[in-house]
Amino acid sequence: MFCDTSLCKRCGACAAECPYSLIVEDGEGFPKLRPAARKTCIGCGHCVAVCPVAALALPAMPVTAGLAPAQCPPMERDLRISLEQAYQFLRGRRSVRTYGDKPIPEGVVADLLDVARFAPSAKNGQPARWIVTRTREATHRLAGLTVEFMAINNVFPGVIRNWERGVDKVLHGAPHVAVAHAPEDGFNPAEDCSLAAAYLELAAHAHGLGACWAGFLMEAAEGYGPIRDALGLPEGHGVYAALMLGYPKYRYARIPLRREVELRWLD
Repeated sequence: MFCDTSLCKRCGACAAECPYSLIVEDGEGFPKLRPAARKTCIGCGHCVAVCPVAALALPAMPVTAGLAPAQCPPMERDLRISLEQAYQFLRGRRSVRTYGDKPIPEGVVADLLDVARFAPSAKNGQPARWIVTRTREATHRLAGLTVEFMAINNVFPGVIRNWERGVDKVLHGAPHVAVAHAPEDGFNPAEDCSLAAAYLELAAHAHGLGACWAGFLMEAAEGYGPIRDALGLPEGHGVYAALMLGYPKYRYARIPLRREVELRWLD
């Protein structure tokens, strides 16, 4: 860890925020890493983020050495949203299953995935890797392979019948599908990819895009070789999340009601 002592106020926030208590004071009261940090530090950046004067840098962060504070975007007060705005945004998200014909520009998809990489992950492992179909035809092929899997295993006959009539109930005619995969021997690949996909879904919502979890494709990808081959999955990787993506054909005008929260306090 690099500490700019000309900026550091020795407030102790970095040491208090370190998940593994790896930061201690040196002889002059400035923060330094304990020797165990070389094996234990996960590079989460809590210390860098919490420092009020941008005095800290971590070698584990993928930035130019010694320049981490300058390269980390600041939290802009002007970009903060109100509580009411946040609640409407979250409550107004819908699982979109009807899409327009317009494809999403690749730059927009890249922006969405750029946000998704900030999702929390076990030990900051950031294991999620992404495969995104570029064309509607590629998406349609994956839907067809999923229907093949259903037919072989004699499941979801209604979905199969719809497919035979030209109605896609697997990926709903979406122009794109984003598949998150990760090494199967990771700490928590399913949870980590699910969180990354949730971030992707919310980022899509912020862009005015629609998304929906592609559960049929996920289930088929677990054990159907042709789908794994079509995706080009690396050996030892599993599919842990998949989202349809596209521009919604319809806009939603209101927020539907939900059941009351079931809550039990524990003392």
